Amino acid sequence: MRLPRFDFREPSVVEEALSLLEEFKGSVIPLAGGTDLIPIMKYGLETPSTVVGLKRVSALRGISLNSGNVHIGAMTLLVDMLSSRTLLDNFPGLIQAVKAVAAPPLWNVATIGGNICQNSRCLYYNQSKTWRLERPACFKAKGDVCHAVPAGRKCFSVYSSDLAPALTALGATITIRRKGQSRTIPLQDLFSGNGLSPFTMEKSELLTGVEIPLPQKRSNSSYIKKRMRSAVDYPLISASASIVCNEDNRIKQIRLVLGAVGSKPVIVGSADQIFAGKTIDEIDFDALGDNVRKETRMVDNLMLPGSYRRQMLPVIARDAVRAAFPSIVE
Repeated sequence: MRLPRFDFREPSVVEEALSLLEEFKGSVIPLAGGTDLIPIMKYGLETPSTVVGLKRVSALRGISLNSGNVHIGAMTLLVDMLSSRTLLDNFPGLIQAVKAVAAPPLWNVATIGGNICQNSRCLYYNQSKTWRLERPACFKAKGDVCHAVPAGRKCFSVYSSDLAPALTALGATITIRRKGQSRTIPLQDLFSGNGLSPFTMEKSELLTGVEIPLPQKRSNSSYIKKRMRSAVDYPLISASASIVCNEDNRIKQIRLVLGAVGSKPVIVGSADQIFAGKTIDEIDFDALGDNVRKETRMVDNLMLPGSYRRQMLPVIARDAVRAAFPSIVE
C-alpha cells in the first residue's frame, strides 16, 4: 500500500504550524509520530491535501513542573516520558499506560499528543480500500450503514487510546490552540462521543500540551489493559483508577475511567457511591461490575465479541482499583 499524494509542510515554530492549519483548513492534518496516521493514510481512510509535520517544533516537546502541575508538551516522545523522574515518581498509572502502548520500538517515535488524538477504530473500517469495496460504505466511511450493528443509526467505532483513560483518571487538562486563540479544557471535554468525529477540536486547532496536577498525599494510580497479544495490539478494553485515601486507608476520592468501550473514555459516575469511605476489603466489587455494564455498550467491532468484552469489563475494572491500592496500604 502506498501513501496518497499530499503537500508536506514542516514548520519550526508553533505559530507557523497554526497558520498552516488555518490556511489549509478542511483538508489538512497535523503529523506527530505518525504511528496512527500513516497506516490509515495508506488504507485510504484519510486523504489530506496537506500534512503539517510537527517534528521540528521544539516548543511542543518537554516535561516541566509549573505551579503544582506537570506540563507535558504534545510532541513529547513516549520514550522520554518513561525516562522522566517526575512522571515515574508521581504517576504510576500513566507510566503503566505508556508501557502498554504498542511495543518498545514505537515508543521512540510515538508522542503523547498523537496517542490522545488518534482516530476511533472499527474492524469494518480499518481495512484496505480493496476490502472495503466489497461491501457498502459504513457511516464512518461516509455511507449509511453500520456493519457491526446493521440496524444501528450511528457509528459505533471505538476510541482506543491507552494514555487518554489514564490521564483522565488523573484529572488532566489540555491546551488547544488555533491562530490567535488558546483554550484550556479538561481532557474529557476533548471527546464528542460521536464515532464519526470523535473530537471537539476544529480542523484549524492543535493540541499543544497536557497538564496533570501533582498527586495528593496517600494517593496512587493504575492502568490495566486487555488485548490479544502482549504487545503491539490496541486495547480490547482497559481501565484506569486514581485513588486518594485518608489516614485509616479509607477511600477519600476515586476516579475510575474505562477505555475502548465506545467512542470516548467513560468516567464511571457511580464510583464515588460504591467506594467512598471504604477500605479495600469493604468494596462491593459485584456492585461495581453491575454499574460498569450499565454505563457502557460494546458491540462486535473489535477482534473479540462485544459479549466477551462485556463479561471481562468488571474484571478489568476491579483489577484497576486493586492495583491502585498497594503503595497506599503497605
